[in-house]
Amino acid sequence: MRAAIRLSSVIALLAAWTGAALVQPSWACGCGAFVGHGGSSGIDVADETSIVRFDDRAGTEQIVLRMSVRSEVRDAGWLFPTPSAAQVRLGDRAWFRELDRLTEPRVVRRRTWFPQFGDGAGAGAPQGGSGGVSVLGEKHLGPFTVATLAADDSAALANWLKGNGYRLSPGLGEALAPYVAMGWKYVAVKLDPGAGQTVSGELDPLHVSFRTRELVYPMRLSQRAKSMQSVHLYVLAPHRVARVASRAPQDEIPFAGWIDPAQVSSPGLRQFLGGRVFLTEALNRHLPPRLINDDFHYRYTADTPYRETTYETEVVRLLGVPAGLILLPAGAVLLAVVVITPIVVLRSRPRRPAA
Repeated sequence: MRAAIRLSSVIALLAAWTGAALVQPSWACGCGAFVGHGGSSGIDVADETSIVRFDDRAGTEQIVLRMSVRSEVRDAGWLFPTPSAAQVRLGDRAWFRELDRLTEPRVVRRRTWFPQFGDGAGAGAPQGGSGGVSVLGEKHLGPFTVATLAADDSAALANWLKGNGYRLSPGLGEALAPYVAMGWKYVAVKLDPGAGQTVSGELDPLHVSFRTRELVYPMRLSQRAKSMQSVHLYVLAPHRVARVASRAPQDEIPFAGWIDPAQVSSPGLRQFLGGRVFLTEALNRHLPPRLINDDFHYRYTADTPYRETTYETEVVRLLGVPAGLILLPAGAVLLAVVVITPIVVLRSRPRRPAA
């Protein structure tokens, strides 16, 4: 078995812009805590999905993150830990639609004469500055301002974030210590949707690339969340993957199978695939923060394909009425005629006198 691949895609949403006071977030997603300007209202993350592409020969990892949010805040920020210095660009929303289509459940249609009472069942090397923080790069990507950072001291990292407009929640700086000890890097992002607009709706996806040898989805910051967490990954790799057992509940796998570039219409996604790969869809909708005591580590497993199945039942109707409700009484009448009539006839015959 090859060593597990390492993926870092957890986002610890730390603060609002300069001058923002931080309170406990009203909502937290699988990628961390989300807060808005002034801390007066939270951000409701309605959907969060990540596409992960790992190349074990090249030792590279790419992740494209999409979030849809509902909020009244005007700006926000987050921190994205990665095992090595990252390159960041905007992603493509169409890729998610393609993968949604490819992983749709298989539909099995059945016909019945009787109405169904209930629904159908589905089948189931570090470069940190000495004693401080190094800014490795900074750029503007659409509504995002992105800075890549290196740090060899968690307190120095927290001070840099505070000095640049981020307001950390209590204890979050301490929670970064394990990543600093491992020599990870960070992508610090600020989002400004524009004058008079709020951070709401479907955000532009972010495409983050970095070098790594293992697959890990950093979740340890989510243990500080106040609500249930949710993680949805499309993992594209040479083989099917499975999460190493931990205290957290295991992932659901709605889809697992080989994907060929010829199956997708987006040229960008075909290039992203780079050839035939195995797609594992990993879903965890109800993740208690108290059970998140480490990052999520993944390993290769047997390339067993699987596709969730949904059953659709069609009721046969006669004159707009379920056929069974018509034919059942008719059948009962016919049965009565066939069985009872001979008995009545026999009983109605005159008896012969005894000899």
